Amino acid sequence: MSLETLDLHKIKHQDAEEYIARFLNWVDVPCRIITGNSNKMKEITKKMVDKYGYHCYNESTFNQGCLIVIEGSYKGL
Repeated sequence: MSLETLDLHKIKHQDAEEYIARFLNWVDVPCRIITGNSNKMKEITKKMVDKYGYHCYNESTFNQGCLIVIEGSYKGL
């Protein structure tokens, strides 16, 4: 299955929330958001994902610059 993807490379931090909001408003989850290795971009993305009531996790241990967004909030074990 191919996931809809938002690539935030070349997007300025101050513009990221708007791009993420536009994406999350029309996409079906699960989906993918590529943040790159910027910790600030990851924080912005995680904040927005949480605001929409979704949860995200790293695509893999080898690719931590890509987040998979799924339904529901993660409450821990």
